[in-house]
Amino acid sequence: MSSKVPPLTLPLRIAMIGSGAVSRHHFPAFRDRPGVIRLSAICEKNPQAASAFAAQFPYPVPIFGELDDLLEKAKVDAALVVLPHNLHFPVASKLVGEGIPVLVEKPLACSLEETRALKRLSSETGVPVVAGQMLRFANDVIWLKEWVSKDAGNFGALRTFDIQSWQNILAYVNSSGGLKHWLLDGKAAGGGVVVSLAVHQLDLIRFITGDDFVEATAWGRFDSPFRNGAESCALALLKMTKGACGVLHSTYIGPRVPYCEALTMFGENGTIIQHADDIGQYRGVFQYASATNKPTQEWNDQHEGF
Repeated sequence: MSSKVPPLTLPLRIAMIGSGAVSRHHFPAFRDRPGVIRLSAICEKNPQAASAFAAQFPYPVPIFGELDDLLEKAKVDAALVVLPHNLHFPVASKLVGEGIPVLVEKPLACSLEETRALKRLSSETGVPVVAGQMLRFANDVIWLKEWVSKDAGNFGALRTFDIQSWQNILAYVNSSGGLKHWLLDGKAAGGGVVVSLAVHQLDLIRFITGDDFVEATAWGRFDSPFRNGAESCALALLKMTKGACGVLHSTYIGPRVPYCEALTMFGENGTIIQHADDIGQYRGVFQYASATNKPTQEWNDQHEGF
């Protein structure tokens, strides 16, 4: 079936659906690339939040309280969906049905059934849907994928891995919605710490190695104030399609976490680590070493900072 997406001209007119905490991470793209993208509209039920976000721009940004009103009155080439997780599927589905490509903050949906339905709708209409796994676009991640892919002697097949994903989410919600925050509600978030935090590193392993997960044995805790099936902590043993195995340790209730993310991968010929250098640092850059191949000077010159 031919795509509903019309020919595009620059700058692309982007609608922001939601204007909560995550939306601020998209602002630098609009600021730094004014000739490529332009915020054309905001859909937000909280007029104060929408106005505060729109005020950052040097041009007027129309604000709509309902999506139908935005679709009727605004000119839109694509949309960002930055809403609570349980709203991702219905909103993204409506946008795709209207022929509007969407980038949906992770997770795409709160269930496998919804995710498959959204994928099917995208395939049938030819309208793109992209999950907001932003770490795939970090310079160190792009360089590392290239290093792994260019020569099996660098890293080779993944053999085993270790993931740590830690946060004190309660400190965050105490300043943003309190204990009623939707991130603590499994029905609104689609789960707990794994779907909201650890999914970033799970996705990085898939992206860097080209492998995927096929089996998991997991245990969780469900401490108050988490509710409706949202896990506060999780430990999982994971197996991948090519036989690699590893461990995930994630918690949303670490009182004083030294860092938020760490990842170690051991391949046939090399090792990859991502570990924060300083206490309180969110994540460190990826580093690598090979037992068989040394990066060339040309490679080092092109990948400064590794």
